[in-house]
Amino acid sequence: MLDQPALVAAALDSLDDVFYVYDTDAKLVAWNRRLNDVFDRTDEELRGTPAEEFFVDADRERVQAAVAEVFDRGETSVEARVETAGPAVRFQLTGHRLVDDDGAVVGFSGIGRDVTVEHEQSVRLSLQNERLESFASVVSHDLRNPLQVAIGLVDLERDERDSDRLGRVAGALDRMDRIVSDVLTVARDGSDLEDPTSVSLAAVARDAWGTVDTGSATLDVRTQTSVEGDPDRLDRLFANLFRNSVEHGSTSSRPGADDAVEHGSSDGADGDGVTVSVVDTERGFAVEDDGVGIAPDERERVFDAGVSRTADGTGFGLDIVRTVAEAHGWTVTAAESETGGAAFEFDLGLLDPSADDD
Repeated sequence: MLDQPALVAAALDSLDDVFYVYDTDAKLVAWNRRLNDVFDRTDEELRGTPAEEFFVDADRERVQAAVAEVFDRGETSVEARVETAGPAVRFQLTGHRLVDDDGAVVGFSGIGRDVTVEHEQSVRLSLQNERLESFASVVSHDLRNPLQVAIGLVDLERDERDSDRLGRVAGALDRMDRIVSDVLTVARDGSDLEDPTSVSLAAVARDAWGTVDTGSATLDVRTQTSVEGDPDRLDRLFANLFRNSVEHGSTSSRPGADDAVEHGSSDGADGDGVTVSVVDTERGFAVEDDGVGIAPDERERVFDAGVSRTADGTGFGLDIVRTVAEAHGWTVTAAESETGGAAFEFDLGLLDPSADDD
């Protein structure tokens, strides 16, 4: 059976991270086997190596500053690159000052963790965000401005001599404008919330309803839930859900109880009597309607970008809904309402999932 020092040494050697101990001169005095593997050096070659000598020239000054900080303040953390037996590796290094029983400083110890992959992913994400912002800028200025000019000119022409062709052109331009707006929303709404505030879902739902062309549709708000969130983004979430219900939930396309013949589908542009409800649930809230509903095999893909159930839909509305929900730490699923219509259920994490097993 291993004695305590041997057991500690074996435990340190089992780590995927590098463990090290330096003396007051910042010379290496103890380490785990991982350090030998990283640099392909023997114990004799490693012993007494100054801390900064493991790292590329460009990062040695940063490491020296970190060593000074650990002796001065008691702890430090720094990232630096090393030339290993293989490719260059970026390490996140920690240091903690060591003192003896009398309080005298005797050195420092720490952990070196390989963060090369994480760093590369961060760089790629940063470049993607830059390209996305550049794309959003092009869409906003180079495309949207001439589009608005075209819409204005068509409107003027229709005031003087309207025609079916001009009406179709106006409809196409309007759809293009909505696509541009939705694309900009997707591109510019990041995944993080900044300065969330307390938001009443009932209040933001009623406000959003007033911004949507709901025609003869009816809103029924039965929620008392308040959340920490972004009011503007939640407004877009509800507006897109309401627009989806009004455009797709026309009650006229549902067969009556004694009607064996399916009625022709309606474009739902005027809401056609559909009732949209915002209700509380055990896990959060839901937005439901009493329209035609969503087929079971379509419920997962309706959130995908570019997927629309109507010819003139943008295909971004429910993608925006999911993006906003995830930014708030929620999940959203499509289901069937009690009346057979569509239901979008939001899980706010109010219940422990394991409680269902009790």
